[in-house]
Amino acid sequence: TGVSDETNPWISGSMAKPADVRGERGAHKKFHVLVTTNANVYQAWQVRVMHYWYERMRERCEDEDPDGCQMGGFTRILHDKADALVDEIPTCVVDRLDNEMGFVVLSRPNAFKQYFEKCGDIEEDYVLMAEPDHLYLRPLANLMNGRTAAAFPFFYINPKGFPELIRRFAGEHLTDQEIEDMDPIGSSPVFIHKEDLRRVAPIWHDVTLKIKQDREADKAWGWVLEMYGYTIASKIAGVRHDLRPALMAQPPWDKGLGEFFILHFTYGMDYDKNGVFTPGKIGAWRFDKRSFMAGIPPKNLEPPPPGCDNELVKRLIEMMNEASANLPNWEDPLGRGAGAGRRMLRAGWLEDPGGGVGPPPERPRPSPG
Repeated sequence: TGVSDETNPWISGSMAKPADVRGERGAHKKFHVLVTTNANVYQAWQVRVMHYWYERMRERCEDEDPDGCQMGGFTRILHDKADALVDEIPTCVVDRLDNEMGFVVLSRPNAFKQYFEKCGDIEEDYVLMAEPDHLYLRPLANLMNGRTAAAFPFFYINPKGFPELIRRFAGEHLTDQEIEDMDPIGSSPVFIHKEDLRRVAPIWHDVTLKIKQDREADKAWGWVLEMYGYTIASKIAGVRHDLRPALMAQPPWDKGLGEFFILHFTYGMDYDKNGVFTPGKIGAWRFDKRSFMAGIPPKNLEPPPPGCDNELVKRLIEMMNEASANLPNWEDPLGRGAGAGRRMLRAGWLEDPGGGVGPPPERPRPSPG
């Protein structure tokens, strides 16, 4: 996989190595990044840093491989009213669901559905579905072989563990083996042909709404129900995904830069004053995106203590600091004045896009093998 080393034991040890994880080279596989957000401060600072690093890596890509670079355009699909970032980041404004049922991510599949109805066509044939907490570590390659989509596998997406629910939404005709073979993925990061996404998006929208309205499924899948919605919709549409563990690193559980393309900063990162990792305990040094739901991370974030051996955590802070130093109007990206984020939080306008209802569950300690 390119990540099979002792610094990343869970990612590298849990997946069978695909026959070829490199994808096809050449500009004919150029892709367009699509990321969905709301118009709130919490998602604003994340998507700004994300877009900054995408542009930096695209410049590198074009310098290093001007004829074969596969990094194309970038569009934020904003399922909300237009905000100040439409002048900074290419944006298509779509409608937010009238009733998200307390789960903001319910608007995500609806946003992709509307994208094809309202946003016009793109020149690239391929799409990378992404999220605001994705930072690009190196020039990014399209990891698809042929027309087959490519996606990062998640340990907590386990269709075979819920055969009754899967059949309820994907079809009673499915055999145990067909459920066993379903892709253990979410909707991001995913490389996919845009015409396949066009077919999947309305099914994904309908299935996700049905899951949320089903008491048993809502309880079973909780904050990942939209991810199950995409997996089920892909099955219905006949879209298969090759698994690409090297596509994304998730610190602090992954430690080494390896050959990862994306740094996903969804988990809290805690270390004591000596740089010793303290999972499950708030450390003397910590970075957690949810600490900044009501405001903007300060410039010049303090790096982890000298004893910290996690290269990804160190790199995250470096990337945050470079972006905040170079992006204009860092402290007030939406032009709402000081304290706007805190006022929105009190008013109930801020939700967590990493699940809509709070942080992801505690990730198991990685174990090789």
